[in-house]
Amino acid sequence: MNNAHTLTYSQSKNRSVFNILDSLVVSVEVTENPYNLPLDFLFEMAARKNKKRGFLFVSKILGKHIPVNPITSLLSGALLAMRYLETVHNHSIKGKKSVIEALISGSRKEEVYHSLMENPFDLPEETLFIGFAETATALGHSVFDLFNNAHYLHTTRERIVGLQSSIEFEEEHSHATEQACYGNKALLQKDGPIVLVDDEITTGKTALNIIESIHAVYPRREYIVLSLLDWRSEANKEAYAKLEEKLGIRIQTATLLAGRIKVDGEPVDTEGYYEYAQSGAAVETEIHAINLSEYENCKRIDDVAYASISSEGYVNEVPYSGMTGRFNGISSSDRLSIDDYAYRVGTGLKQTRSGGKALCLGTTEFMYLPMKIASYMGDDVYYQSTTRSPIHRIDKAGYAVTSGFDFANPDDMAITNYFYNIPYKSYRDIYLFLEREVEEVRLESLVEKIKQVGAQRLFVVTVNSNAERR
Repeated sequence: MNNAHTLTYSQSKNRSVFNILDSLVVSVEVTENPYNLPLDFLFEMAARKNKKRGFLFVSKILGKHIPVNPITSLLSGALLAMRYLETVHNHSIKGKKSVIEALISGSRKEEVYHSLMENPFDLPEETLFIGFAETATALGHSVFDLFNNAHYLHTTRERIVGLQSSIEFEEEHSHATEQACYGNKALLQKDGPIVLVDDEITTGKTALNIIESIHAVYPRREYIVLSLLDWRSEANKEAYAKLEEKLGIRIQTATLLAGRIKVDGEPVDTEGYYEYAQSGAAVETEIHAINLSEYENCKRIDDVAYASISSEGYVNEVPYSGMTGRFNGISSSDRLSIDDYAYRVGTGLKQTRSGGKALCLGTTEFMYLPMKIASYMGDDVYYQSTTRSPIHRIDKAGYAVTSGFDFANPDDMAITNYFYNIPYKSYRDIYLFLEREVEEVRLESLVEKIKQVGAQRLFVVTVNSNAERR
């Protein structure tokens, strides 16, 4: 057996076994698959550099570690929104079959997605959606996109000068556990349902932590937890029931795929020698800077003038974008403005393309807006994001993370970030999206690593810059 290979085999219709580098064996028993989505469409497996949880379901539809067509990610969020309507509101969904077919086959995705966006669903009561940082910020936003009478916030790991988090909680299994929510208190003080959106639930404890934190200050009757994957055990589900009884609330869940997992073995301790695969002569990458403030005909939601402070003491006073939901939140009435901005920027950036395959690269929590922009940049465009998640890189068939680079996070150089799965010379153009301008020296680590992937041109695209403030 090749000990650097992830083997997958099925023992029955609803059970699959994943052998991760001959160190961990993860058995998956599917108990709920309402849309009959193939497991290999949803995820692959990798070894995670985390002793608390040494494996990772690497999503193939999220647009984080694996590059995807941006419409695929946006449409996946819409499908999860449909599942929410079916499960929580008992709403029969017209057009659900076409969404599933578009996702699986890849055909008519744009047509199906834009048809959904033109006909959002009316929620019976004002509802607040909250996406979890960093991985589910775009997923939460794309779920929210399907509704009227809704608001959206996302949690963050950003530290803001002079601003206290409205709620605080921990994501205990993560490599970076502390999270904050600087959301508009007026939104949190409403008594309508709160819908928490995450890409994956393993124990469900993160959701319970934030529900308890919210309920202590902003109590209400109903909470809903949405996820692409739900692996909670019976004991985990019982913890939900106990919290319901303790707080006098109702917690409902909805997912695209649920099941039980069993893990045997030990986490992978060391990665061993890793060498990035290259072929042919080295490429000299041209670097271009694009400041999106030049797109003056784009109506956009007001920026948020907060300054961040990194763990190293670096203060960045460039305003945050008001189109992410990180601070004041966004509402259903903002959807058209955000879409118009993304359309105008995307069609503008499309004119800069060389005509070959292109990658749009979001950065950590800044995922949705670059993804939406990428969806308007034409054919043969892929999207993914940088991440804090440390994953073992093994260049073998059947393993989810075959290549990758680490770099100093431009916003906090004491923190190592990563990007994965960009084979050498796989893209002619790469567009790196930054929410806020940073000092040039702070970008050097990331830019140097991107230059090694062999693209002909790298565009550093900045949404907000110091130039706008002068």
